[in-house]
Amino acid sequence: MENVETIAYIDDFSLITIVAKKPFSIIPSFGLLQADGIIHSLILLKQENYHNKYIYKCKSPIQIVMGKGYWIKINEDQIPLKIGSIVRTEQFDALFFEDGPLGALYSPGSTVFRVWSPVAVEMRLKYKRVGEIGFSEASMERTEKGVWQFTLKGDHHLTEYMYKANVNHEWVETTDPYARSVTINGERSVVIDLQKTDPDQWHRSEKRMNLRSKTDSIIYELHVRDFTIHPDSGVRHKGKYLGITERNTKTSTGMMTGLDYLTSLGITHVQLMPVADFGSVDETKPDSQYNWGYDPVHFFAPEGSYATDPSHPISRIQELKTLIRTLQDNGLSVILDVVFNHVYILEESSFEKLVPGYYFRYDAGGNPVNGTGVGNDTASERKMVRKFIIDALLYWLNEYKVDGFRFDLMGIHDVETMNMAAQKLKSLNPGIFLLGEGWDLNTNLEPDKRATLASAKALPDYSFFNDSFRDSVKGSIFTDGSAGFINGNQDDSMKDKILKSVKGYSGTDDKFSSPKQSINYTECHDNHTLYDLLKIRHPDENEWQRKRRQQLALAFTLFSRGVPFIHSGQEFYRTKHGAENSYNMPDRINALNWHDCEKNKKDVKYFQELIKIRNEQPIFREEESRIKQLHGLPEGVFGVEINHSLTDKKVRDFHWAKVLLIFNQTVNAVEIPIISGSWRIAIEDGERTIKKLDSSTYVIHPLSFSLIVHDEI
Repeated sequence: MENVETIAYIDDFSLITIVAKKPFSIIPSFGLLQADGIIHSLILLKQENYHNKYIYKCKSPIQIVMGKGYWIKINEDQIPLKIGSIVRTEQFDALFFEDGPLGALYSPGSTVFRVWSPVAVEMRLKYKRVGEIGFSEASMERTEKGVWQFTLKGDHHLTEYMYKANVNHEWVETTDPYARSVTINGERSVVIDLQKTDPDQWHRSEKRMNLRSKTDSIIYELHVRDFTIHPDSGVRHKGKYLGITERNTKTSTGMMTGLDYLTSLGITHVQLMPVADFGSVDETKPDSQYNWGYDPVHFFAPEGSYATDPSHPISRIQELKTLIRTLQDNGLSVILDVVFNHVYILEESSFEKLVPGYYFRYDAGGNPVNGTGVGNDTASERKMVRKFIIDALLYWLNEYKVDGFRFDLMGIHDVETMNMAAQKLKSLNPGIFLLGEGWDLNTNLEPDKRATLASAKALPDYSFFNDSFRDSVKGSIFTDGSAGFINGNQDDSMKDKILKSVKGYSGTDDKFSSPKQSINYTECHDNHTLYDLLKIRHPDENEWQRKRRQQLALAFTLFSRGVPFIHSGQEFYRTKHGAENSYNMPDRINALNWHDCEKNKKDVKYFQELIKIRNEQPIFREEESRIKQLHGLPEGVFGVEINHSLTDKKVRDFHWAKVLLIFNQTVNAVEIPIISGSWRIAIEDGERTIKKLDSSTYVIHPLSFSLIVHDEI
């Protein structure tokens, strides 16, 4: 044969593709060589030139059998036949879908190891018990569905293990994609007796039930490290899971911090940014590196850099459980931010090593697609990827007793998978909180199958980050984009957009089936903090003016229909010093600055009062409330009247039946007409107040929000 670099792939059960960098001068005879020496002549179906590669499509006279080794004979030479797009065929999915449990299944008397790799020719378990120096190996047995399994007798709690797979004619080592814990930096998987990871007062049989309505919820997003790492946080375990469990923490001047601060706010849910094992922080020196954690490696195992002892496989589990239990014991539900849409590095992932080409989406040329922007998109529509996602969710729900999940880049996933996940999760906890990012990303999946905002009505159990709300209130996330209402935008269409935002997009022509699907937010971990964005957009304004604009945004967020979402520190004007994307920046950029919290304690108190009103008054949370815009207001002022149909007078004595929400985005005090009736002011000029309004007009302060309550006669 000529000196030509050639590769051959199995693309279907009888289709083989041969790719050469240079064309053959004479088309050779192609043969399929089995391990037993039998050769089958291949039929050349077509040849084509694609991106300077010469491609020969051949038909095999026999069906290719997964789990066996083949070579391609080209005249007198032979090359290994590798796994190609066969793994992305419907037939492959149908033949090798395995619904049974996977991973290291521990019991005191034995541990059963089960790993899925239908394409492997051989699989070996490499393991080392506690106290042993070297690793032992054992051959694993292949089942019909491509699951390899082996049983180790005895108690193997804390036994380290790896899989050695013979795939594509070479041996590769990998961790277990279902590993419940790992050694430091995720180098090896670890068998775990999960009962030994339970903290005190952890009841295994207890079922966590969240029966709170979504619209009765207020979500507070925080990063484990950011929340306590500040030098003056008063927290002993700074930047760790346990740091958020400490009580009575204070700054050097006595300002409340940490857990006590969280519980003082009145929020209902804490959303933890990713806590599953991620790859961008060296766990041997966790204090010197930083990352948000959106680069997953092990989806069942907690991140070790947040543990007090990353080298101990129990520590990361037990301490995360302690954090979750502590938050729940203090009345806070816990939502985990989960990242199933991509992996850290495709080539190094256990997915790719065990079943090359299966877990990800590819274009027509066989290249990974990149809708996520990080080099790979997982293929949730494939049966074993769908199973993996649902298995992981059920594991976090059952083992860690969490109350909800936030799906990063959920638009990468398919609608069917997300609905199946919701059905399974709700069967265990009917009130579980499910939300996600519904951005439409350029991935290789039909648009109508993507779990995007456009598919919201087909995903009734999910809430979506409402970018229309965000953009109408604060404007574009980009500094040179359009301004929102709080920035002084007085375009004719702005009031219509704001009205829709306050109503929660709940009409028949709207994107959501109900306000429960609308996550109302003006700030999250992504992009600039609102404080920094306002500083860029309004460089000539003073600090007081910019802070008042931010207070307007908080009032919109808390009193609009839907689910309020607050980024930690937003209430005290969190700054990242102008950084737009701080995912890997140091603590001086990302840490919550408790001195800023103390400096703005009056505004934090105001935030707490707004939350208290929302939590106490059903008129802001019930879908039955009727909202109509107030007309005849001066330019720059927006207002709505909200009416709640309360027929029981005893209930009306404690709950408001009619309120006015008025927002002044101008830098001047403005006089506005007031509907006739008996009114009293509840919020005015950044403070909670109680005073009668006897006049038919009302003067609203510059850059301020007023809440006016109708007194029943």
